[in-house]
Amino acid sequence: MIELSPLARPYAKAIFAAALDAGNHEMVAKDLALLSAVSQTKEVSGLIEDPELSKEQIAQTIISLADGEVGSLANKMLELLADNKRLNLIQTINTSYQELLEQYNNTSSIVVNVADQPSEENKKVIIEKLLAEHGEGSNIEFSEDPSIMGGLSIKVGDETLDLSIKGKVKKLVNQLNF
Repeated sequence: MIELSPLARPYAKAIFAAALDAGNHEMVAKDLALLSAVSQTKEVSGLIEDPELSKEQIAQTIISLADGEVGSLANKMLELLADNKRLNLIQTINTSYQELLEQYNNTSSIVVNVADQPSEENKKVIIEKLLAEHGEGSNIEFSEDPSIMGGLSIKVGDETLDLSIKGKVKKLVNQLNF
């Protein structure tokens, strides 16, 4: 499957710049999240791929499904995507836009995978260290994954710090199989 991020990034940067100029970058983030969710439904994704419909008809259908819930910037972006036959990029544009917004706000989305939920005291220490490193407004989510056996794995954006037992065993196996 083709990587869509390089195609979506210019659109995300353009709408982000326009949203900053208009002063409604948070509202546009919500609009894009809504459009992304709508575009992922089975019906709309089938509609986007339908070769018999014009892209303008598809864009107008998506806009009507959002029913006034999205602002003018998001609607204009949909029309532009329809003109360029890029409606399949909606979800990827949303992801890129959210990353740009996190950079702008100096925050991050952080997922901490643990084998068992840590005690409140340990959780507090982990949160404090992550907030100090990645910004006070960062969104931290704890997720239980018994397969890591112990320790934790921290995912920030596309980077992962694996401090789990499973990760250490894999590293050791790779060194032994060298």
